Amino acid sequence: MDRRNDYGYRMPTFQSKHLNGEERTGNNFRRIPWGRRPPPPRDVAILQERANKLVKYLLVKDQTKIPIKRSDMLKDVIQEYDEYFPEIIERASYALEKMFRVNLKEIDKQSSLYILISTQESSAGILGTTKDTPKLGLLMVILSVIFMNGNKASEAVIWEVLRKLGLRPGVRHSLFGEVRKLITDEFVKQKYLEYKRVPNSRPPEYEFFWGLRSYHETSKMKVLKFACKVQKKDPKDWAAQYREAVEMDVQAAAVAVAEAEARAEVCYPCLQIPLAAVLPMEPMCSFGISVHTAA
Repeated sequence: MDRRNDYGYRMPTFQSKHLNGEERTGNNFRRIPWGRRPPPPRDVAILQERANKLVKYLLVKDQTKIPIKRSDMLKDVIQEYDEYFPEIIERASYALEKMFRVNLKEIDKQSSLYILISTQESSAGILGTTKDTPKLGLLMVILSVIFMNGNKASEAVIWEVLRKLGLRPGVRHSLFGEVRKLITDEFVKQKYLEYKRVPNSRPPEYEFFWGLRSYHETSKMKVLKFACKVQKKDPKDWAAQYREAVEMDVQAAAVAVAEAEARAEVCYPCLQIPLAAVLPMEPMCSFGISVHTAA
């Protein structure tokens, strides 16, 4: 709108920018997306504070075992400090590893999905907590069937094996609840399994595959040894699967070395702050999370 004073001169439109990212023009407000704002100055104390909040956020979110999105971390915790995401997440990873014995892993770079992996292996042969051992044991059975059948298994084959264990679709189990929902919904959302329709199948048929989380929490060699223990055989009795498992272990070792070298190149001196000062234990207790300090 063209505004003029009493002498006919044009008056400039009043504009102001507010700290919350809103821009005011006259009586109208326009929100500026975070990506278009100048980044805040690098303040080590604030970055560490966001990292501490991120640690708590990740530990709570991980209770469902559903992978955590980078976009959610940015929206819920990091916010306007998104430009410093690599440093903040590195600080959070350091605290998680040293205090809670879990590693933060990006399992899907395209979708930016992250999971927490315990460094302590359960008796089921897959990384996880003790309370999940029965479910993880069932998962190991399914993963072994998939691996031994050429890295995919039809739904019919899976249920044929599960019926021998006394598990049937539509029948509620005392430990697992509704088994069909567990393996086609819960395990799939957690990225332990992939459940895909066979193309052009009529009536629809489905197949199971290993999910991204399974590749990070276990290995084909562990699954092969699990199957051999059940069948009372030697891993080398399945020559093709044994070779594939060995090759996967070699590749995994190479990736681990590369990741360690990449992390060693990242230098954030204040990561060496005593952890008791960085992340007090008391706030975590309110979430019911046990703390394991490094020896």
